[in-house]
Amino acid sequence: MRYGILTLVVLLCTAYGYSQRKTVTGTVSDNMGPMPGVNVLVKGTTNGVVTNFDGEFTIDDVSNSDTLVFSYVGFLTQEVPVGTQEQIDIVLQEDTQALDEVVVVGYGTQKKSNVIGSVASVEVEEATNVPTTNVSEMLRGRAAGVQVNLGDARPGGTSNIVIRGNVSVAPGGNSPLIIVDGLPFDNLNDVAPDDIANIEILKDASSTAIYGSRASNGVILVTTKRGKEGKATIDYHGFTTVQSLTKNFNQYTGQQFIDLRREANRNRFTGDYLSDENIFSPFELEAIENQNFVDWEDLVLQDAIIQSHSLSFSAGSEKTKVFSSVNYFSQEGIIPNSGFDRGTFKLNIEQKLSDKLMFRGIINYQNAKQDRETGGINFTTITPLAQPYTADGDLQKFYLGPSNTAVNPLWDQRESVDETKINLTDVNLSLIYDIAPNLSYTLKTFLRNRNTNQGVYRSSLHSAGDEGIDGIGVLSNTLFKQVLVENILNYTPQISDDHSLDLTAVQAFDEQRTEYTQLDKSGFTNDALKFNGDATELLNNIRNVSQRRLLSFLGRVRYGYLDRYLLEATARADGASVFAENNKWGFFPAVSLAWKMHMEPFMENVDAINEMKFRVSYGATGNQGINPLESLGVADNLPYVFGDETVAGATASSRLPNPNLKWETTTTLNAGVDFRLFNNFFQGTFEYYKANTTDLLLDRSIAGTTGFNVIRFNSGELQNQGIEASLTSNIIRKDDFSWSLGLVFSRNRNKVISLTGETDDQGNPIDITDTSGRRLSIGQSINNIWLPKYDGIYQEGDDIAGSGNPLAQPGDVRVIDQDGNGQIDDRDNVFTNTDPDWYGSITNTITYKNFDLFADIYIVQGATRLNPVLANGELWKGAINGIRTKYYTPEYPSTEYPRPKPDTHLHLFPFAVRDASYLRLRTLTLGYNIPKDAFSKLGLQRAKVYVTGTNLFTFTDFRSYSPEQTPLANDQNGSAFPETRNITLGVKLGF
Repeated sequence: MRYGILTLVVLLCTAYGYSQRKTVTGTVSDNMGPMPGVNVLVKGTTNGVVTNFDGEFTIDDVSNSDTLVFSYVGFLTQEVPVGTQEQIDIVLQEDTQALDEVVVVGYGTQKKSNVIGSVASVEVEEATNVPTTNVSEMLRGRAAGVQVNLGDARPGGTSNIVIRGNVSVAPGGNSPLIIVDGLPFDNLNDVAPDDIANIEILKDASSTAIYGSRASNGVILVTTKRGKEGKATIDYHGFTTVQSLTKNFNQYTGQQFIDLRREANRNRFTGDYLSDENIFSPFELEAIENQNFVDWEDLVLQDAIIQSHSLSFSAGSEKTKVFSSVNYFSQEGIIPNSGFDRGTFKLNIEQKLSDKLMFRGIINYQNAKQDRETGGINFTTITPLAQPYTADGDLQKFYLGPSNTAVNPLWDQRESVDETKINLTDVNLSLIYDIAPNLSYTLKTFLRNRNTNQGVYRSSLHSAGDEGIDGIGVLSNTLFKQVLVENILNYTPQISDDHSLDLTAVQAFDEQRTEYTQLDKSGFTNDALKFNGDATELLNNIRNVSQRRLLSFLGRVRYGYLDRYLLEATARADGASVFAENNKWGFFPAVSLAWKMHMEPFMENVDAINEMKFRVSYGATGNQGINPLESLGVADNLPYVFGDETVAGATASSRLPNPNLKWETTTTLNAGVDFRLFNNFFQGTFEYYKANTTDLLLDRSIAGTTGFNVIRFNSGELQNQGIEASLTSNIIRKDDFSWSLGLVFSRNRNKVISLTGETDDQGNPIDITDTSGRRLSIGQSINNIWLPKYDGIYQEGDDIAGSGNPLAQPGDVRVIDQDGNGQIDDRDNVFTNTDPDWYGSITNTITYKNFDLFADIYIVQGATRLNPVLANGELWKGAINGIRTKYYTPEYPSTEYPRPKPDTHLHLFPFAVRDASYLRLRTLTLGYNIPKDAFSKLGLQRAKVYVTGTNLFTFTDFRSYSPEQTPLANDQNGSAFPETRNITLGVKLGF
């Protein structure tokens, strides 16, 4: 009995001791000294404090049975049982996994802390919040120096990526090289977003020179997901998106358009209005009387849906790892007859065949279909005085009245089809053999087949069939085949603890072949089968075959001393079939140095600096961005009639061959610093670069008397230079709440240094106008507008007689007479650079318990664009609709917009050159991670729901559907496909 009483007393005393509350103090430090801002939390509770500037903390209400958790970003979390302690002093250890993050570089990987070149990593989890198959848009604002410009907003469209400005004047010569899983891809959109594991962007010659001739415009490295050792997992990601129109301008309503037409036909001397019978057709007068107006935007555009489903499987053992995925993406267009569907399959397998031999295989298959609207719908400029439908609701062919032969664009939409189907198969097989512990050989093979079939059909009722042709069909097929073989040798000898060495040698062969066939036919039996039907007449038959081959040898040496001083040297020789016999080979070397200053002994007591690495590099890359046969003379098909027969024939191409064509070469100097400061509170990069491109591949028009129109030749020099900065600040770092702020800033300037060397009679260098219409001039950017400078609108009382345009009247456009000779001509033209002064982004990432919020603001400052709607004289005549403005009238004189009038304004193009700067809330995502205990019985390991808004708000003065596109399509035959505002609801599940 007494033993039981004694035991009870002991237990009670122990319980009292463990339940007694007390105050614990202490100090937290790292190997550099005290650490402020460390989170100290009683495990399993919300009782916590943060260390002060001296690393000290005091936490109340602690019991002996509690455990204190010490956490800080970039350091390993530590848990310390309290017990009887009232003073706890600990030293946090840096998270070496975070510090030694591995990034993908050319032909291998490298610890991020040892990267010498300019390499930027993209946060894939945030980038995939953008609901699109256009992977290019995922890179917008994610890395300094990477500019993404909207190319085509329609479903299945693309964007243009430019890394550190334009380094070439050759058509298509500024596209970066895309490498996926170590192999070149011709289209970034061939990768399903949910299959991407990492994206790295190589920007300077040090990091890109190993890719030689293909890397003068930078390199985008994409690594797809692989199987992981451990338990099998299944992941699903699905979302639905609603797309709606977004714009910052209005068109004239029916009544406003009538007022515009009346104002344009007003007597400019007496101020009298003409009668409506003199300025409107009978059909239009009837529409005015009945108030029968058409809102073409409302009639044509509609909200549209995107759906995406991705299912992936991952499993692995010590010898076998497998990753496989199936993706389906479907996007309706906000314009009828447009849409995009894509299904992809991926299999990524790794098999260890022996202790020394590893097999890797990647198979990609893609099937896609793109439907395009046809015929060009001018819903931006088409008159509202129209009748597209009859009283019975049927489409009406002649929508401007029976006496007007203009065909209703909706009619042509209904009577036409434009369909493209894509089948893509990639097979990537590799063998890795470990010859010795530090010596390995890799054989990498790649085969790609892309088959693109396009069918366009215009029925017998289409406006193109007005001449009695029973349907017109165009069938085209493009077969692209690529074969690549690489032999890679890597040697990493173990010299000593102070020295490290990494040697890489590569031999590669790359062949690309394109076969294009086109058939144009007419006289279809009926419209039921469209372009698949039988036709009686072959109108045209085109067949083009081209091929390019590249043979490469390259080597790279990496050397490190004390893991503090780093050296990397690269050399690559490329032989390209597209150049002339004596100029096929190019040699591209690069060298770079880095110094990890924070590892020096004299930096040991500098608490504010966690990392400080200085980098400098210099090297060359090349550009082979020309067509395969441009150095040779080719013939164009020219059939001729001999008697009653059409006989095949040929004539010399309009392009004069140049047997002396050679490589365009870009040499780049890059200097940068990477830093982490104040216990990783700040981390970022600052860089300066200058790139000079010589032997520019220029197109130049030549006199027709030569029998040719254009020649490509090497001449001149182009310079790009700029600065880049990225900064991330971990403002709040607590277990339940964190907030990080990211900033990205880029500034680029390019200018022509020299051209052909030819001068005019006054000794001034002669400018060149290339085939794209750009005027190249020494000292100017290659992206420019060459026009008189807009100077406002003439007002009553202005000195019009001495302005250079003496026939002008108040309300007309005024430009500056630069030479003061009293007339406006080409000598008064000035260059306006269209490139932005700078661009960048601001990102906010906030987490609170199970919630996370991400916001991305994208900024472009100082860009300029010509708005073709404002430059159209028909708008100011009141003949077409367009961007609504507060135009000049005698009663309300405007200083911004001219006066409507019946004849064409002079200098509308200078007037239409507009500031295209903008600020956009590009992405806003709110996600919720459902607690695991809420669904564990279902076998789910993780679940997240999120809602994302894309392109929510845009602040810009440029009047268009997007500040990166004009209101009209590039061919000016129809309105541009509008960019949309998107609201997405998605879910991610892991089993």
